[in-house]
Amino acid sequence: MINTFEEYTFELTEYERETLQPIIIKGLKVRIGKENSITNKKICKALKDLRHDITEPRLRKIIHNIRANNIIPLLLSTSKGYFVARDDKEVDDWIKSMEQRINSQKQVLNAIKNQKHTQINKPAPTTLFWD
Repeated sequence: MINTFEEYTFELTEYERETLQPIIIKGLKVRIGKENSITNKKICKALKDLRHDITEPRLRKIIHNIRANNIIPLLLSTSKGYFVARDDKEVDDWIKSMEQRINSQKQVLNAIKNQKHTQINKPAPTTLFWD
């Protein structure tokens, strides 16, 4: 569970693990290659059409579980959706993208940590530019 995101990141329920995850696994296993990717939104709609209610954050939690437990090897994603890697290039591109995103997040994390030491207890601005 992630602090301040508890509503979305709590552990999988029995229903999610035993009912939804097998359906999602079956659907994702055939999505071989980036050109066959499917978005989070489309997966949620397909599940709702099957009378399974799921939110996009909870789908991400199920997919995290699938990836973290090696249930579908090389299950990747881009802005176009989820897919199983077809070749080394797709994997290498994903790894590079993930490393860049992690580095970007680390930059922001370090900036906020530094700001905490210099900005806490300073007076707040009296007006905001959007007021």
